Amino acid sequence: MTTPHPAASRTRVLELLSEGHPAGEVARMLDIPPSTVYRWRRTLVAPSSLPLARGRIQELEAELLLCRRTIDALNDVMPPKGVTR
Repeated sequence: MTTPHPAASRTRVLELLSEGHPAGEVARMLDIPPSTVYRWRRTLVAPSSLPLARGRIQELEAELLLCRRTIDALNDVMPPKGVTR
């Protein structure tokens, strides 16, 4: 599939977005449809943020596991309301 925009346009859009310019403004400046700019912006991910995100995911997964174990332990001691043994 070919794109109607040259690669240089995409590069320039991503540069302006990384500098902090709003996507709508970038679209007007470069005369590119805003939907294209928004789509290209979704592909812009700071590589330095990936390790932080992965670390946070691991923390949350460990917390979730602890919560599940706690709920299981509490269910053994006190069953949920309305449950008979």
